[in-house]
Amino acid sequence: MKPGALAYFRADSVPQAVDLLLEGGMDAKVLAGGQSLVPMLNLRMVAAERLVDISAVPTLKAWSADSKEVRIGACITHEQIQLGEIADPSNGLMQKVAAAIAYQAVRNRGTIGGSLALADPSADWVTTTAALGATIEWQGPDGPGSSPAEEFIVAAYTTQLGVSDLLTGIRIPRLDPDAKWGTYKICRKTGEFAHAMAMVIRAPKASRAFLGATDGAPIRLPHTEQVIGSLRGWQAAQAKVLTEAMDADLSATGRELTDVRIWQSRTCLLRSVQMSFGVEAIEPESI
Repeated sequence: MKPGALAYFRADSVPQAVDLLLEGGMDAKVLAGGQSLVPMLNLRMVAAERLVDISAVPTLKAWSADSKEVRIGACITHEQIQLGEIADPSNGLMQKVAAAIAYQAVRNRGTIGGSLALADPSADWVTTTAALGATIEWQGPDGPGSSPAEEFIVAAYTTQLGVSDLLTGIRIPRLDPDAKWGTYKICRKTGEFAHAMAMVIRAPKASRAFLGATDGAPIRLPHTEQVIGSLRGWQAAQAKVLTEAMDADLSATGRELTDVRIWQSRTCLLRSVQMSFGVEAIEPESI
């Protein structure tokens, strides 16, 4: 199938893109890498009368870094992150995540900003930016706006962006050099969106743990973070304590997951914690 008739506009700057979106209203869509939008347009899952192409806006393709954080433009591709073409604030975590997104053809053109703006709960950057304590920035008719990444997604495919707002960049604080991380996701086959995902960051001052692919915003696990922060190494007996903490955190959120999704999330969490300690294999009795 092919998309319906639409008008195409190529923006040269963020203000121009915002003006074009404002003129188009609900019928305007942003085109960045096109790896999600174009297939949805072709399948008539999304309707648009106007496409605003932002892929040539210089500021959206740029990045900057200082001693405290790295700012990534919205049109930085997964491939640029995978290859280390931008400064890495994550001790290698972002490169690991980027390398496991879909397929190489998608990574070549898909953008981090496009992934976040779409807000598919199973998308890797949704959970990664939340775990890293990133800040999402945008520009709209009312001026600039920003939000902590873990609060940016309101629900599946729904963010804090207004109809004519344009996601412009992501600010990511640098991890402590001694911080360790682990991440694991479950997919039916390589390249598919995850059915369950977990991400753990163990830092000297505090640990962070999130579950992704949960049919909504990533779920932070504060009780589990405390347990992870108390660990000094990995032992199989710790699996029970961790899964009990995760279950308590899930219960506190009021979010309902199926039994299968809970089991998958436990598996992802345990493997993420193990990875953060340099342990690759998981003992069957630990799940």
